[in-house]
Parts: sequence; C-alpha cells; structure tokens
Amino acid sequence: MPSPHPSRKRRFFTVLMLGLLVLALAACEWTDLVDGDDDEDDGGSDNTPPATETNVPGLSVAVSSSDFDTTLAAITSRTSDRNIATVDHQANAQQAGRSLRPTTTVLFDDPNRSSPLIAADPRAGLDLPTRVLVYRDSDSDVAAAYTNAAYLDARYDLDDAEGGALDGLDADLEALVGDATGDDPGDGPASGIGEGEGIESVTSDNSFADTVDALLAAIDARSDRLGSPTTVNQQTRANSVGRMLDPSTLVLFTVAEEDSALLRASQTSGVDLPQKMLVSADSSGAVTVYYNDPSFIAARHDIDGRDDDIDALADLLADLASEAAGSSTATATPNTPDTDDDTEAGLASP
Repeated sequence: MPSPHPSRKRRFFTVLMLGLLVLALAACEWTDLVDGDDDEDDGGSDNTPPATETNVPGLSVAVSSSDFDTTLAAITSRTSDRNIATVDHQANAQQAGRSLRPTTTVLFDDPNRSSPLIAADPRAGLDLPTRVLVYRDSDSDVAAAYTNAAYLDARYDLDDAEGGALDGLDADLEALVGDATGDDPGDGPASGIGEGEGIESVTSDNSFADTVDALLAAIDARSDRLGSPTTVNQQTRANSVGRMLDPSTLVLFTVAEEDSALLRASQTSGVDLPQKMLVSADSSGAVTVYYNDPSFIAARHDIDGRDDDIDALADLLADLASEAAGSSTATATPNTPDTDDDTEAGLASP
C-alpha cells in the first residue's frame, strides 16, 4: 500500500496540534491567560468581588458601559486641571514580576472641597486628595470606584467642617463617575468603620519642615524598593484658593512588591493605594506623622492569605515614620475607634 502523501501528513499533524491546543485552552481559565491573575506563585487568592456585587465599606462603585481605556480616559480628562498623580498598578505589578488585570488610581484635588475637611480633622488628609479607581474585574466588567462621604464622615471628626463641604465633595464624585461610566455609583455605606480606625500616629521630635525632609530622605534611601514620592502640600493648596490650613503635607509612594500582592488579592484595594504618609502640625507647633495600618486596609477589602506582605508593609511604614520623627525607637500609636456608634513629582515604580 502506498504511503500517505507528505502534504496529507502535514495537514494531519496540523489538525492534531490544533486539537490539542483547543483541549489545553479548555482546561484553563481563559481570563487567567489573558489577564494573568493566577496567584499560585505567591500562595494567595483573588478576592476581588464582581463589580456588580462589590460591598466594600464606604466604597461607591459604578459599572461602566465602556471598556477600560475609554473609562479611564473619561476620568482623567474630566480631572486634568486638578490632577495630582495617575498610578498604573498593572505596570507596577509587572515591574515587580507579577501579573494584574488593568487597575489604575487617579488622584486629584479641589482644595475648596478638601481644605475644610482637613481643617476640621487633620487626619482626613490621609484620604485626600480624592481618588478614583478604575479596574477590570475577572468577569471583564469595568468599574470606577471611590471612597465616599459616608466613609469620611465615619472615620474622621468632621462635625466642625464647613457646612456643605462633605456633601459637595460627594456630589462632585458621584457626577464625575456617573458621567464617565453611564451608571449610578450608589451610596456605598461605611458599615463598621469607626472614628480614627486604622490610623497609626507617631509624634515627631523634629520641626514640621525637618520631619517632611527626613521622611523624603528615608524613602529615597530605599529607592531600590520604593518608587519616587509625590508630595502634596495641602496647606499651600488651601492658601491658593484663599483658605487657611495648618501645615499639612501628604507623601505618596509605591511599594511595588507588597502593593501588587494586595491588589492581586483584591483590586478594590487600589482605592487605598499607593502608600501614604501624612505630616501634620497643629496650632501649637506639635508635629505628627500619620499613616494607614495595612491590616486595616486588608480587612476593609477582605484580603486573606497575605500576612507576610501586610507585616512587611507595617514594618516599613513604622520605620519610615520613626525616621521622619527623629527617633529610631518611636512607637506608632493606633487611634482607638469611637465605639459609640507644592512640589509634586510624578509617582514612579522602583
């Protein structure tokens, strides 16, 4: 019997290989191949809730009718005159050797809205300037999310804030995200959030200016691990619109390895990233360094299995605060929740 023609052998081999490829793809999660959200390399799990079912305390979420790039462009174009920084978490994760679905935080500020809130409670500077998170979830839905007024009101003592400042900020965000997505972002109640919860503080032995300089030097000394900082002089921004504010400077910086671990566990944590440290002085001149406890952020976003990363972040932030405060033995003091209820450099990756 004559052997098959060589061209038939090639066709048979091609069909066989295509069939094997189809079987291989069927055995895998297609979204994992496209978005790279397999967490086996670091032992964690992706707890990012579907955008349509997100229930993070104090987070208002809208599902976009557009794709990721279009939604992000809509947010950035509407806030370009107030932009502080745009943080591409996916790019930062890639630099850390990790994969992440598209996830970007846009930070912007209207001092007419933020200054009265910081004046009422300087700690509010940790959650201001305003941030909008744009991300694509595992169902390929695109969402835009922000920390809302209910959260700010629960976490800070804003009783003495200028009337209408908090509601005005919330209305601005609702309109911005609604216009960009074509969806109502909803209320996002701040269930379980107490006043001062998750905020660590260290009293500084240095002046305000020296504390800021020491903090920036401490970050720069770790440039192999930390991204270049962005500083937001909140007092200067307030003064620019004729408002008075005690000295207050927020310093933002990326920690690509640990930030990416949190984001891979839950993309919504991007609304609380990058890392932030606030240096604030009161009317008597007393200077305090504030920062978010990473375990609080993890709890807010239902992050499990990242204890090593959370501990590493907690140690890092405590060391930075101590160095900024002028004492290597300074101890962070957690704020006890109330149970009764302007040189701005672009953020960069290491």
